[in-house]
Amino acid sequence: MRNKIVVGLIFIIAFNIQIANAAFIGTPELIILLIVGVFTLAFFIGIPLLIYTLVKHRGINPNSVKINITQPIPYKETFSTTDTEFRKTDQQSAKIALPLQYEIRYVSADEIIRCEANDNYTNFHLIDSEKILISKPLKEYSDLLKPQGFVRAHQSHLVNPKFVKSSLKEDGGMLLMNNGDKIPVSKPNREMVKAVLGK
Repeated sequence: MRNKIVVGLIFIIAFNIQIANAAFIGTPELIILLIVGVFTLAFFIGIPLLIYTLVKHRGINPNSVKINITQPIPYKETFSTTDTEFRKTDQQSAKIALPLQYEIRYVSADEIIRCEANDNYTNFHLIDSEKILISKPLKEYSDLLKPQGFVRAHQSHLVNPKFVKSSLKEDGGMLLMNNGDKIPVSKPNREMVKAVLGK
């Protein structure tokens, strides 16, 4: 490799001297030509030499690619504190957060008799005859309350089976709640409602 560098330098010097003699230039111009020639040689020889040195000393095979395979990071189940999330208390009773205009109301799932859809709103009917209107659709609360035993009796009604008094056979099927409310049961949900209430 050194031989190539020496030969290259001799070539540049000889070539530059011949150019200088042909053009009748002086010493300062000759020095500038030599410096430019050396930098040109250094660039065209130095870059491949640098790459070769790096590859050789690092043990990298230029014809292969190394793939770094590491163990996957185990999934940690994290819970965020969103408005519609259940919170567990010391007694392990689930509470649902209901965002109101000026507060977030935490209600136990056992206090909810039923939920009723009202366009993109949800009416919560509680055991103390209180009604809370939430500006979120019933679908969000249906997903949260189903693990607590709630059943979707109708597209617009989610019912807590603990407060169902009886099943009525009028109008294709109705649920009579403890507070006297009558909830329609849709035909597609009828078997599921019977299965949940028949436990």
